[in-house]
Amino acid sequence: MTVVRWVATALVVAGTIAWTLSEWYLGLAGALVGLLLELTAPQAGLALGAVLFGLRVDHVIIGVGGELKSWTTANRRIVLRTIPVLASIGISGLKPGVRRRTVLTGAFAIVFCAAIVAATWFATGSAFGKGLALAATACFLVQLVPVEKAAYTSLGWFVFSLPKLTGRPLEELEARPRVAAGMDAYYRGDLDEAERICARLATDHPDLLSVVGLKVVTTCARAKYLEALQAVVGLTGRSDLAPRELSLVMATTAGVAAFAVEAGQFPAEVGLDTARTMLGNAYEIGYPKHRANGTLAIIALLEGDTATAKQLAGFAAESSESGVDRADDLITIARAWMADGDNAKARELAAEAHELAGWSPRVAATRARLEIA
Repeated sequence: MTVVRWVATALVVAGTIAWTLSEWYLGLAGALVGLLLELTAPQAGLALGAVLFGLRVDHVIIGVGGELKSWTTANRRIVLRTIPVLASIGISGLKPGVRRRTVLTGAFAIVFCAAIVAATWFATGSAFGKGLALAATACFLVQLVPVEKAAYTSLGWFVFSLPKLTGRPLEELEARPRVAAGMDAYYRGDLDEAERICARLATDHPDLLSVVGLKVVTTCARAKYLEALQAVVGLTGRSDLAPRELSLVMATTAGVAAFAVEAGQFPAEVGLDTARTMLGNAYEIGYPKHRANGTLAIIALLEGDTATAKQLAGFAAESSESGVDRADDLITIARAWMADGDNAKARELAAEAHELAGWSPRVAATRARLEIA
């Protein structure tokens, strides 16, 4: 997929220069705008399609850079960043017929993007418009290639690959409403309800990755990190996982290992080595490195590198997709400030983390330490 993107980019640049000649710089400016437009359009199309076909929008992140403003509830997180270009959303199914609803949502997004591309061709009377149309068209065509990775799913996958799912992957999809109900309970701190849902799911669908994932997060929420680690490590040897799924399992294993070491439930020399090894393996099969910033921050903190811990946890907090994730990253930063002797700064961060997920064992333990201090 990376090769396809580079080839498409090269063709757009060459085509734009050839088509605009003396005004090539205006053409390339238009191409940049067309690229940004057609990178954002699929997210807008998916969000509209989700509303139309009964899916839920879990998070909306608008722009890039630092967090300017955010709105977080138990079921949704909306973030506005400092540079308002590009956007990303997350969707989930809460009603029966998840596959049908998701396919229709993807199809709607394709039609939405195609309409935007068609509109750009009415602007080809100028050099800027020519670059705009070429880039938007190329980006749209690349979106039609079916791709599903840890941090990226193309529109083509929704329409051309999703209808063909069978076996366990289809079971994972159709079980999403029940798993989502458990995750909702987890996000609002109702751990008893989350565990009840998880227990019922484990009886009905013991082999589903999403069910094990729910067990891992609820077990971590009880600060039983070693138990959670045992659950997720058992998945790494399964042969039925796709590369995307295996990369997520390995990254999760790394994160839980770091939590276990931090809580004193796992030897540091073994746990940190496990975390690094798992992250390295996850990178090799496509896991995005920036998504590991939170885990890497904890590792840096445990090794006494507070400056790196603050930096990486800050990156992770800025890109967080849920209130719980942001709270965890803020607590990592707070603990780094505590290690540096600045408890006042740590209290500010812990207070924000408490508002997002005061029930979290890391948040509660950190605030308790700060109160004693």
